[in-house]
Amino acid sequence: MRVDELPVDERIKRIIIEGGIRELYPPQAEALTSGVLEGRNLVLAIPTASGKTLVSEIVMVSRLLREGGKAVYLVPLKALAEEKYREFKTWEALGLRVAATTGDYDSSDEWLGRYDVIVATAEKFDSLLRHGANWIRDVGLVIADEVHLIGSYDRGATLEMILSHMLDQAQILALSATIGNAEELAEWLDAELVVSDWRPVQLRKGVFSHGLLTWEDGSTERHPENWASLATGAVQKGKQALVFVNTRRSAEKEALSLSGKVSRLLTKPERRALDDLIGSIEDNPTTEKLKRALKGGVAFHHAGLSRVERTLIEDAFRGGLIKVITATPTLSAGINLPAFRVIIRDTKRYAGFGWTDIPVLELQQMMGRAGRPKYDKVGEAIIVARTEDPKKLMERYVFGKPEKLFSMLANEQAFRSQILALITNFGVSSFQELLRFLEKTFYFHQRSDTSSLEWKAKEIVYFLIDNDFIDMGTDDRFIALPFGRRTSQLYVDPLTAKKLHDAFPKLEENPNPFGIFQLMASTPDMATLNARRREMEDYLDLAYEMEDRLYTNIPYYEDSRFQGFLGQIKTAKVLLDWINEVPEARIYETYNIDPGDLYRILELADWLMYSLIELYRLFDPKEDVLAYLRDLHLRLRHGVREELLELVRLPNIGRKRARALYNAGFRTQDDIMRAKVRDLLKVEGIGMKVVEGLFNHFGVEMPGVKGGPEKGGKRTRKGTLDDFLK
Repeated sequence: MRVDELPVDERIKRIIIEGGIRELYPPQAEALTSGVLEGRNLVLAIPTASGKTLVSEIVMVSRLLREGGKAVYLVPLKALAEEKYREFKTWEALGLRVAATTGDYDSSDEWLGRYDVIVATAEKFDSLLRHGANWIRDVGLVIADEVHLIGSYDRGATLEMILSHMLDQAQILALSATIGNAEELAEWLDAELVVSDWRPVQLRKGVFSHGLLTWEDGSTERHPENWASLATGAVQKGKQALVFVNTRRSAEKEALSLSGKVSRLLTKPERRALDDLIGSIEDNPTTEKLKRALKGGVAFHHAGLSRVERTLIEDAFRGGLIKVITATPTLSAGINLPAFRVIIRDTKRYAGFGWTDIPVLELQQMMGRAGRPKYDKVGEAIIVARTEDPKKLMERYVFGKPEKLFSMLANEQAFRSQILALITNFGVSSFQELLRFLEKTFYFHQRSDTSSLEWKAKEIVYFLIDNDFIDMGTDDRFIALPFGRRTSQLYVDPLTAKKLHDAFPKLEENPNPFGIFQLMASTPDMATLNARRREMEDYLDLAYEMEDRLYTNIPYYEDSRFQGFLGQIKTAKVLLDWINEVPEARIYETYNIDPGDLYRILELADWLMYSLIELYRLFDPKEDVLAYLRDLHLRLRHGVREELLELVRLPNIGRKRARALYNAGFRTQDDIMRAKVRDLLKVEGIGMKVVEGLFNHFGVEMPGVKGGPEKGGKRTRKGTLDDFLK
């Protein structure tokens, strides 16, 4: 189908054609003639790079121009939200307004009411539903990208509940590259179904074993024994490669190994551009390895890198500067980063108590990254058989079908939070009403039996009543209590809220950072660090040394909670070092963690500290304890000692700038207000823009300064934690 034949507004067609697209792919044409443009729900299951996003854009913009209202585009990752936000900005030319929202779970974000297209992570939109934002009643279209994640253990229940809530209100468009039981999902959503294997770039799949590459059609090729030749071979052809491995350390090791081989294939201009890229990256133990790999045009990509570093790598790969990326499977989760050749080195990963096979669905998501539209006619996805039988790998992953999606609503942690939300935020007032809502879910659709769910729901309701989240009236109707309503709004697990609440008496007796940090680390909402076997004795000694500051007893060695407790102690010690201004590089080295790990711990701790304060406020708080908690929250947010609290309350002043000002004698806000501009500019990290911001904050005119700002003032580098948290 030609774009100009589409039954949509002429302005939409004009923008698509101006973007260089004149002809729709067959699955796109099938999707757009399925009834979706007339308001029918649609499940679209087609390969990566087959144009799912364009279909969603046409449906979204057509509906908004025709009927008004709002469209919500749900994504699984913050990085993907940013990517889609940039893509959708194109449509602002038609007068539509586009926004993205991913953080702050305790807000109704009423400002979003001014926008037509809202890109959000599923968790953020779930929190907005709980807050009852007024603009949500105007949402007429929900697009669920990567809808196969409904089968994800830790995130699936959230997406399922959002769709269950919105089914009666909005048109649903569900997108995925791989769904084993797409028909079942379409039945649940009362949706049309478009499934296709068609790709704009042909995909060849094969298995590599000891120098022999066998393609799915039975043809074979001889290569050097080592699989690394597959990556270098792609670069020799002027192409790029993605290599998927199962651990961060493997990604780093293979990147450094490949770097030496790929380096010989680089041009002088590419080497200079790579040196510039390396110079823009902050120094720490993880990026030191990254920089060494980048010298040869190779990078690794995993969750231990900061968001800034991951974005730099992705952009440089898209631009063709980076030739090979070695990555953990997180890269395959929706980020638009295709390559000519995808090499899957590992088909097993460690999960809890041993090595397990990576699901077919996940591996096929990785293979789907092969082939770049507009650049390649063919993409190659190659699985490496290191110790496995190549024939079995071919049978399972190349010819096999992805696993069926199963509802994860029965995941107790997620279900507990959703049951509370239904009662406290969505007006479910009786157990019968609760069951009626659960009959709208994918769980019920798959099983047609709520008996097991009913039993679990009863257990959770009893737990919520016993712990004062809700009450039951004499007429057997639920009563939402302030503790329950606030817990749900804060988007924390009720078990987290209970742990925090139970600790309030001890916290009031002995407020201290280490006890509070260990308390937060003990909750199910905190991602704690693992205490390695060789570290366990040290953290046990630390626990006994700090025993009088803890709000819990130290478990016995035989206790099943023992190892987890030591992980909590390790996490608490990291946070303690952070607020005592231990340099980031030393934290990474001491605890053997990556920058991305510290980012995540700090983000979660910031959220839980805020939640702790908000919940404490409900229970007749002591003002001095509340003030202490608020100061500790500010210290945690900025990573500073107590004496810097007054300074970090100023705009653009983070831990490094605050310490530099303090050491230079500017210890209070009054000191800064009375200071001469030239003296402030002598302080490390303080430039003219920062000074202007300070004087604007104080509401005073900035004194003139001869000759303008002094040169040589060192600025905080972009991408550092100071820059991120200032």
